[in-house]
Amino acid sequence: MTLVFAIAMASLALAPAAAWVAGRIAGLIALAGCVLLVVVGVDAALGVARPELELGTWLGLGAGSLRATGLSGIFLTLTGLTGGATSLAYAGSPAGRGLTCLGTVLLLSVAVVIGADNAFLLLLAWEGLTVCVYLIANGDRSRENLLDGYLTGGLAKVGGAALLAAFGILYARTHSLSLAVWSHAALSPGTRGVLFALFIACFATKVGVLPLQGGLPAGYGSASRLGAASLSVALCAGFYGLWRFELQVLAPLPVWCGDALLITGGLTALAGVLYALTQDSLRRFLGYSTVEHAGIVMIGLGVAALGESFHEPLLAAAGLLAATLHVSAHNLAKTVALIAVDRVERASGERSLDPLGGLGRLLPASAFALGVASLTLAAIPPLGGFVSEWFTFEALLQGFRMPSLLSALLCALAAAALALTAGLGLLAFAKFYGFAFLGQPRGRRGGIREPTRLPLGMLGLSVILLFLGAAAPWEIRLLGSGLRTVLGLDPSTTAISHPLVLTPVFPGFSVLDPTWLSVTLLAYGALALAAVRITRGASLHGRQVRREPVWVTGSGADPSAVQYRPSAYSNPMRVILRGPLGYRSSVVPEPGEPAPQRRLETSVVLAVDRFIYLPAAVAVRWASRRVRAIQNGRLSAYLLYMLIALIAALSLIPILR
Repeated sequence: MTLVFAIAMASLALAPAAAWVAGRIAGLIALAGCVLLVVVGVDAALGVARPELELGTWLGLGAGSLRATGLSGIFLTLTGLTGGATSLAYAGSPAGRGLTCLGTVLLLSVAVVIGADNAFLLLLAWEGLTVCVYLIANGDRSRENLLDGYLTGGLAKVGGAALLAAFGILYARTHSLSLAVWSHAALSPGTRGVLFALFIACFATKVGVLPLQGGLPAGYGSASRLGAASLSVALCAGFYGLWRFELQVLAPLPVWCGDALLITGGLTALAGVLYALTQDSLRRFLGYSTVEHAGIVMIGLGVAALGESFHEPLLAAAGLLAATLHVSAHNLAKTVALIAVDRVERASGERSLDPLGGLGRLLPASAFALGVASLTLAAIPPLGGFVSEWFTFEALLQGFRMPSLLSALLCALAAAALALTAGLGLLAFAKFYGFAFLGQPRGRRGGIREPTRLPLGMLGLSVILLFLGAAAPWEIRLLGSGLRTVLGLDPSTTAISHPLVLTPVFPGFSVLDPTWLSVTLLAYGALALAAVRITRGASLHGRQVRREPVWVTGSGADPSAVQYRPSAYSNPMRVILRGPLGYRSSVVPEPGEPAPQRRLETSVVLAVDRFIYLPAAVAVRWASRRVRAIQNGRLSAYLLYMLIALIAALSLIPILR
């Protein structure tokens, strides 16, 4: 298996060079590497083999290697599946040599981050990933998109600085850059708390946790073509970092850390789904949806952290299994959705919902893929998103097992927030999918067809999503085996009470059978379809049934002119939550013939933007104007600045020790 691992990494390293020769070839080479990565990841997660690639000491900071352990095997599998679908999309519809090269370098960086056992190697790969994210987010050179790209890159650099600071503290405590040594370091509760905050600040910039969520919607919206799908692959590195450092290196964390994860997760999930509901941009909608699901993952992670803090291994297993299931379902579904959105944009020339409608008949492959992804992200049973959210609810219901009253209360509040998020998520995805593919076209729809013949990667990943819920018992066996290295136990032994019956790790608490639920729902669907076909030609009082368009019977109105628009669908929520959402509206006059026209302008500004990002931007501009004066001067002034910086750095050494 070590040879397979080596070939997989070599293929991923060769793909960027091949991108400058032919984008299709680079996509196929990256696809081959991703397929082998899935093989290695599944094998490592199941514990069959633990392949390792020795890289020697050429980095100059200790021996480095790439290892596929149980935990990394789970995320290597996810990276291989999402990266393989994206690579196949690049091969099927070339997006330019530059973007293809960046997408393959990003994929390689994610794989190295997940496999690295040396902190310096991991930091190099993380910074390479940050550069790729910044350049991909700046793919569209318009002014607005450039600002979004700068925001994405700026937050990514904040995350990199937090990671460097955390690594500096750990090295000062252990005098080693080995992650294995760090996992057994004797750290005080105060040090663990500081490192917890630094690692959250780092990985939150990649997965979209408040208040550092701004890079995801901005990056998805500003990226060109398949760049947004590549950015979704980077989620694997962010979530892996949370698992590896928060629950493996730093465990057990202080109790307040688990409480903070529950609070942050609940607020992130609610904010993400509320702002997604108000978005008409296809990509920004998916960006805020990622924020929502990152919040749900953080809730499960919070339960796991509290379980380790209270020395309750089953409680930790319930939370971590729920979070890992949700990461798996979300990452797969979001990659499918972003690939499908790219196809919709290329076919229609539109990047917002308002001009679309009725595309289901014109773009059947994209409609199928985006429909499966939307149902998964909306947690509709019996798909994988429903299974993972059910496990998250059940993990939160174990709050009565916690000795801390505050933690138990926060679990109850997080469960309420999750319930509200699930309901709003259903509304949001009904708007997202319905206004794009159902109803009548709201704009000119001439000559629209699928951009390429058969999107194999997108459809293949859609089929996996379609049966992910039904295959949940087998998925849990794989994840449980991989999580054994973190938890010290295999959660699948109690999460699967019978061959196809699932429980929330605690036996006898409740049960779910998604496999038989899938079969039952399919049977009911087949019966309903048969009944419709049988009664299609039925008559009413001896006369044939006449069918007319909904809402306009007898009026002769054009259905496309009287149907709801996306803004009208989400307007009640905007008005009800006008204050928290920062919703503003105004009527703007426009010249027209024969009479002047008026246009309604609306805007939604996040509370985080109003109270954090905008004041920070003002402060940075003020500081830059002051600092600009010292950028032109004598060489002696620069030497003085360097001396001051050196003295400040030396003064930190006793503190770190």
